[in-house]
Amino acid sequence: MSTYALSKLLREVNRNPVTRARYFEDAAAVAAEFDLTAEERKALLEKDIGALYRFGVHGLILRPFTLIHKMPEPEYLQAIRS
Repeated sequence: MSTYALSKLLREVNRNPVTRARYFEDAAAVAAEFDLTAEERKALLEKDIGALYRFGVHGLILRPFTLIHKMPEPEYLQAIRS
């Protein structure tokens, strides 16, 4: 697992407007720049929040990521609790 790389990617999307714009244009291309496992890449591209959480992404990184995707809080909480 490469939790560090996954967390770093999400943090960059959350905080860096240039990376965020690139991510929304081509998420797969941005993901390819980070050392992710196939499962992590799949969860990221499918926005599988539960899987990202299980892979070790901290809520303080994950919740802002879900906010930029306009995910309501109840949906987010359900995803990390399942």
